[in-house]
Amino acid sequence: MQILAIAVVLLATFPFSAATAAPDECSIRDSAMCLANKNCHWDGSKPGCYPGPAPYHDPCWAHEAEEICNSDNTLGCQWAAETKKCESKTKGSAN
Repeated sequence: MQILAIAVVLLATFPFSAATAAPDECSIRDSAMCLANKNCHWDGSKPGCYPGPAPYHDPCWAHEAEEICNSDNTLGCQWAAETKKCESKTKGSAN
């Protein structure tokens, strides 16, 4: 009878404890462990692990010179004369 009572108490509290654990899923201090969790992303500009996918950052923005930008065939970069910045030929997304 005591085992049945304990089982009932555990089953009654299980959904509550599982629901409250989700917001803390990305409370990870290690960048590798954070990146291993598909529901989290690591932000190096404000170090920490955050929920959801990482925001999209155009990899071509790292090129500051027009010559280097236009010679990058790996990332598919091109120089935008209007903004004087290097941009991807195709705009991407984080997904």
